[in-house]
Amino acid sequence: MKKLRLLMAFLLLGVTTVSWAQTQISGVVVDEANIPLPGASVLVKGTNNGVVSDFDGNFVISVGDSDKALVVSYIGYEDKEVALTGTSTYTVQLSESSMGLDEVVVIGYGSVKKTDLTGAVASIGTEQLTEQRKTDLGQAVRGTVAGVDVRRLNSKPGSPLSIRIRGNTVITNSNQANKDGQSDNVTEDLSRPLYVVDGIFLDNINLLNPADIQQMDILKDASATAIYGSRGANGVVIITTKNGIEGKTQFSYDASFGISTATNLPDTMSGSEYVDFIDDSLRAEQWKTDWLNNPSSNLSAADFNNYTLNRSTEFFNNGETDNIANGRYFDWVDYITRAAMQTSHTVSMSGGENGLVYSGSIGYLKDEGVVGNDQAYERYTASVSLSKKINRLTIGLRAYLSYSEQESGSRELFRSAYRLPVTVDPYDDNGELILVPDDEDPRFMNPYYEVNGAWKVNQRILNVISNFYLQYAASDQVTLKTTFSPNLSTTRNGEHRGLLTKAARNDPSRTRAYYGTDWNNSYTWDNTADFNFDITDKQKLSTTLIASVYYDQLEGNNIETRNVPDFHGFYNTGAGTDIRENSSYYQKETTASFAGRLNYNINDKYLFTFTGRYDGASKLAEGNKWNFFPSAAFAWRASEEKFLQGADWLSNLKLRLSYGKSGNYNTVGPYQSFAFLEGANYLYGDNLTNGNIVSGFSNNKLTWEESEEINFGLDFGMLNNRVNFSLELYDKKTEGAIFSRDLLMLTGFDSAVGNFGSMKNSGVEFTLNTKNIQTENFSWNTSLNFAKNKNEILKLEGDLELQVFGTHSALIVGEPSDAIYSYEKLGIWQIDEATEAAVYGAVPGEYKFKDQNNDGAIDAVNDKVVIGTTAPDWTGGMTNTFKYKNLDMSVMMYTRQGVFGHSEFHQHHDINASETAFNKISTSYWTPDNPDAENPLPGVTPNVGEYWFEDMSFVKIGNIGVGYNFPSELLDRLKMSSARLSVDVQNPFTFTDYEGPDPETGLQNSYNMSFQTRTTLIGLKVAF
Repeated sequence: MKKLRLLMAFLLLGVTTVSWAQTQISGVVVDEANIPLPGASVLVKGTNNGVVSDFDGNFVISVGDSDKALVVSYIGYEDKEVALTGTSTYTVQLSESSMGLDEVVVIGYGSVKKTDLTGAVASIGTEQLTEQRKTDLGQAVRGTVAGVDVRRLNSKPGSPLSIRIRGNTVITNSNQANKDGQSDNVTEDLSRPLYVVDGIFLDNINLLNPADIQQMDILKDASATAIYGSRGANGVVIITTKNGIEGKTQFSYDASFGISTATNLPDTMSGSEYVDFIDDSLRAEQWKTDWLNNPSSNLSAADFNNYTLNRSTEFFNNGETDNIANGRYFDWVDYITRAAMQTSHTVSMSGGENGLVYSGSIGYLKDEGVVGNDQAYERYTASVSLSKKINRLTIGLRAYLSYSEQESGSRELFRSAYRLPVTVDPYDDNGELILVPDDEDPRFMNPYYEVNGAWKVNQRILNVISNFYLQYAASDQVTLKTTFSPNLSTTRNGEHRGLLTKAARNDPSRTRAYYGTDWNNSYTWDNTADFNFDITDKQKLSTTLIASVYYDQLEGNNIETRNVPDFHGFYNTGAGTDIRENSSYYQKETTASFAGRLNYNINDKYLFTFTGRYDGASKLAEGNKWNFFPSAAFAWRASEEKFLQGADWLSNLKLRLSYGKSGNYNTVGPYQSFAFLEGANYLYGDNLTNGNIVSGFSNNKLTWEESEEINFGLDFGMLNNRVNFSLELYDKKTEGAIFSRDLLMLTGFDSAVGNFGSMKNSGVEFTLNTKNIQTENFSWNTSLNFAKNKNEILKLEGDLELQVFGTHSALIVGEPSDAIYSYEKLGIWQIDEATEAAVYGAVPGEYKFKDQNNDGAIDAVNDKVVIGTTAPDWTGGMTNTFKYKNLDMSVMMYTRQGVFGHSEFHQHHDINASETAFNKISTSYWTPDNPDAENPLPGVTPNVGEYWFEDMSFVKIGNIGVGYNFPSELLDRLKMSSARLSVDVQNPFTFTDYEGPDPETGLQNSYNMSFQTRTTLIGLKVAF
């Protein structure tokens, strides 16, 4: 070790001595749009003296008195020779070559040219992120990257999206198995990836303005994510905000304005259809009674149709009966919906000189909801970036502030509009509001009150993200950097359910107010050392060493009171006389990490990457907190071999193979390895005594989930890169999966959290980019992606084969972790099967379920099986872009196929749902005159389990956009550098067999839901 230190000191001294005899110059490399080009090669002409530009395009190089020029090169751009004129700073602008751009990607604690990648990484630039004018980054990514499944969980404005990389990676997910649908809280998805924004870890990227983002890089395989260790177990999304470049100060303004309307509305029953449905439901009651009393009664269609009906049990409001008699029906959905406005504005500036680089922006977004009159989402953003070079030292700061307010409105309004039958009115004959429109169901107040704010749900979030760094270039080969990245955020949630809401039902004691706040402060402190050496002319070695600390602290409180006067809202919970909750909480976690990455390049043909990370996590049990996770990757650029040089049609051929081991502790919360005490009451004789009980089962062996992943990749380009194809095959096995396992009651506990299982994820991804037509004035490009993922539970600890959890989920060896566990539906019992149906207590017209063990009964223990999975069989997307001179057009499509799950919308609005007072989906159902229908006779099927399972596959046209770039002659006269006018129609078409409002949100609870929307936006972007 002593000899090694002496050798390093000698080498550094030698490099420093050489630098004394030379002059240092600096500069920045940019493209034609003045966007920095990281990884550009800067070489002193006629020598081997060269450096590579950093992520912001900046470089520092030493030159001698005899050196005359620099040669700057970048893959995808024409080489440029820059004469040395004696100045100390240079701005080098490169022009794109006919081969097309091969971008640089960020791989965590560094960046590489895409041609040098060894792992599975996808990159999205600022133009792609903003061209469709999406309000958040999740929407901008949707349908564009293979293996990245982006799904909307709620259609209310400001609601975040679910993002998963390569499927569900945990054995049980906390957003599964809810009785009435999955959670729409993205933080409850344990498979969500790690988001890294300028080195800062975030849970929610909805707070970011897409216009502020320079680049997004998605790390998918274990080799690519290994540098982030345990935190990257579910994939990593690295987001880099914009930075300035040296040169003229530039200003830009980006604005849009548009209108949103509800679209893809479910086809519910018309007035006459609803009345017929009620009649058939009344007949069904008698039909079922007769069959059960006498299974051999041999009833017919004539018997069914001749039953005497008494509508007064369903329609007993005089106004309702008059409406039916006169064919007057009311559209409740139209009553609560509106056209909503969306607008956004972003102003930014950037520039720099003499080593000082700066940029800044401010942004504003407002998006109104299409339900009610007070829904809205507003977001304010501000960013600043500063860096100053002082010789070899660079000091930098990046800060991002985001403040958002989401007013969600009533949680019940959406489904109340579908529940209220079309036969009732909101107004009486005098035009006065009817307090309870449907006398049959007094739970539902007139939606007018909730439309106008009787029920408010308000959330405010403030985030301050910052990044301070010092970087010292000890030599052209050695760079040291320390980065401190704090993140401060606070959230306030307020909710008030007023007197005239469905929740309160005109009862003051049921009015309620909620008020909750939380304060989250975290920081990451990274220290890195980068070493870059040219061992020979054909061998390059780069190494990154990292020491990192992460700290996260959360605290907050929740208050709920009832019997609160309306005028107080949620601001004065003390006005409530009935206190239901007054609690506070606190939690903290830390991680420490030591990592290293080595990249070895032989002749730009053979590329090796080795990564190792040693992680420690406070969440895990004592003695099991630390673990080491290695990875290795190899890439062979076969197209650079001599035997392929003569293949003029071949532009690129690269084969990649990687192996990585990663750990995960995100499936367990802080302190879950401990046992705790909680209050309990004991009765000693006649005396009630306070005491404590042990509330949880401690696990002193709780340790890391460990995953091993193998990834094979192929990158192929042909015809001068007019056709580019990428293929990924992967297999990932997880051992020691953490979840809550049922325990025998003799232990004294229901369950315990531990490393109780193993599972596997495997899949295939491909991406195809083609330049179909390329002429001087016209071009047509296509981007296509496809991904298929399959997961399987391999083992459950204790030789378990099955563990049921929630309402319709189960862990079963050999089945997916997203499995739906219920009864297998065979069809509908027919009249000639009445005797067999009677064995199961069923009658003709009811659903027929498979008796798995043939015991003559349908029960949950013996007859439930896996009937599908909530995970898609495959996902895909396609974008076509057309350009004619200054005019361009794009069409983006995406799809999720094979999604199957419980539809809570159908549970209330399918014809076999129990509440006949609710309006229903317009669909064909069984009657003796219609025996081939797929749906049963209304009101006869018993609730033997859940049967509201639907295929939620869809194809959506996500965006159709047209844009015009103003010609340079006009821009010169206006003293502008660019100007663009655009029109986008977002979400114009949905193709699906799902009968609910949106197949994308079909798995969610319709409580707090809203409509799918179509938005038309006009945009303007100018730069000076």
